[in-house]
Amino acid sequence: MSATSLSHQEFDLLWEHLGFTERPYPLDVRSFGYTMDERAALREQVRQSLAHKGLHDGAEVAPALEEQLALLGRHTRSVDGRLSVGETLRVLAASDGRRGVLAAQSDDEVRLAWVRNARLVPAVIALLPDRRPGPGGSARLPKEVFDAAVDEFAASGYVGLERTLTNGGVTGRDLRTVTTLLESGRQGGGQLAANSVDQVGRRTRTSVLNWFDTEPGRYLVHTEVTRDRVEWLTITPADTARVEQRLTEMAASLNQP
Repeated sequence: MSATSLSHQEFDLLWEHLGFTERPYPLDVRSFGYTMDERAALREQVRQSLAHKGLHDGAEVAPALEEQLALLGRHTRSVDGRLSVGETLRVLAASDGRRGVLAAQSDDEVRLAWVRNARLVPAVIALLPDRRPGPGGSARLPKEVFDAAVDEFAASGYVGLERTLTNGGVTGRDLRTVTTLLESGRQGGGQLAANSVDQVGRRTRTSVLNWFDTEPGRYLVHTEVTRDRVEWLTITPADTARVEQRLTEMAASLNQP
């Protein structure tokens, strides 16, 4: 499906035109112009640039573009991500239950596209490159142990990493999974989460799903807090299909279709 590309300046002025102020997370387009006169001049520049793209008829912004932006500002469910996939992207897929829109902010533009059948998770996952799962099996360990292992790896290398993990009870296949993730070169990664908004505007957010592309393959890292308030990490080798499955499960936990 074709996408519409807006400069950061165009997005900023259009966002104001629709009466919005705060950017929807994780979009982070700055405001342009410091005075009312500067903003007025920028509005005219944006009107002309949009007209050149066929997105403004001289009097009004193209209705489809207005609808997409309005959906970013007012929606009932969403999936967001911060991705490093060859370029750094801030991504928001949003829906009101009938329509869906995907916004992807790069360093110089915001790309907008309708989401077919409001299927938000597949729309976001499509931005990830295909990668094979990393070696090893699923490993679960206290976040405190993981953090200590990261610090020790930075200080004394693999020997310190293995010692810290072993002392923390991480052995066997679990040890291989964690050490492979930590000592392998990074080629990309990101964070994903799902959200729902009720009728009075209260937002519910899932925990964050992290993914890391390393030279041997991809890993998911998910955090959960137990009843005794201990944070645990689950590290799982995963291809793109597994990332989509896990994010779909998280979205479903918010009663999202």
